[in-house]
Amino acid sequence: MQRIVSRNSKGFTIIEVLVAVCILTISMLAILEAVVIAMEHNLNNISRDESVRIAEAKMNDLRNTAFSSLANGSTSVTRNFRNLTRTFNVQWTVSNLSGNSIAVQVVVNWSHRGVQRSHSITSVMSTDV
Repeated sequence: MQRIVSRNSKGFTIIEVLVAVCILTISMLAILEAVVIAMEHNLNNISRDESVRIAEAKMNDLRNTAFSSLANGSTSVTRNFRNLTRTFNVQWTVSNLSGNSIAVQVVVNWSHRGVQRSHSITSVMSTDV
């Protein structure tokens, strides 16, 4: 009698399962890295947007200050977002352009993962004299 061996198996071998698990693991690690990078960029954008708001608010304060009282200065602002506390250093510089005009520059600095970042705005102000 001759024995007939059926080669029509319907399941997966252990090697096929291990290869599939390895491919899925590598794919998931790549997706996780992409998510981490996206979150990092998002946090940088939030910090930059916050620095713009801080600089604009300080510039508006300076615009509402008497012309003769404007002088250089600095301060720190702490903001909380996404369960993170970030300190922004704000510096403003007043430069004479002419007898009745000045340039005011506001620079907002912050650090993220050891890298210094900054945002700067400048405005020209003058008096009616």
